[in-house]
Amino acid sequence: MIEYRLVEPKIIAYRKLLHIVFCIGLLLPYLPISDNIFLKNNLSPSVYYSILAAIATTINAIQIKRPLIRIELKNMLQEKRRKIIEDLLKILPADESLISKSLEYEEKIRKLEDHFNDYIDRMERSYERIGGYIGITHGVVGVLISNVLFENYVVYGILALMIVDPTAAVFGATLGRHPIPKTNGTIEGSIAAFILFFLLSLLLSIDLPSAFMLSLTATLAELLSVEDNLVIPLATSAAAYILQL
Repeated sequence: MIEYRLVEPKIIAYRKLLHIVFCIGLLLPYLPISDNIFLKNNLSPSVYYSILAAIATTINAIQIKRPLIRIELKNMLQEKRRKIIEDLLKILPADESLISKSLEYEEKIRKLEDHFNDYIDRMERSYERIGGYIGITHGVVGVLISNVLFENYVVYGILALMIVDPTAAVFGATLGRHPIPKTNGTIEGSIAAFILFFLLSLLLSIDLPSAFMLSLTATLAELLSVEDNLVIPLATSAAAYILQL
């Protein structure tokens, strides 16, 4: 977890938007629109998550061993694009307006790339620059283990990861006024996360006591764990399994 109140809320919102997209990717084996794809390719959820785990750990290793690879790739692409434009200008008629527009176009793309790179830098946490994108790796591994241990109950773990974590972060950063001792969370963020996941559980036709216990488990996992991306899916899937939802 992170001290959200010290981070710009907009950056947290961007991070959590990416987090939700990531969780949708984890939900794919259980989405109706994906049934045909997984059935036709004989791809089970455990195999799918194993593939994602391999990809995540590879990305994490690259980030650790070559932390500047994103900058290197950006510079390489800029250099190649500039070379292509120069070659085109040699072929095309020497029209000053055309040359000016081409250079202007290249400059706009360069600024857009720099702007995007700046946002990535701001969204990266300090430990991610040292230890890689371990949050992604932990999330995939947590879901993979949950799927192996609790099979289809992993859906509840993924939903908790998708709802509880972003809600606690965003509400904690924007409305949080009462920090919870010995954690990086706030009362406001945790309450908002609990309520939202509780309502979602009721919408999934889970009975009231079970919805309460499931939401409480997910909220405490987010609040108290050292790495919530790993613990939230495990704890919530285990709770769903025990409750036999």
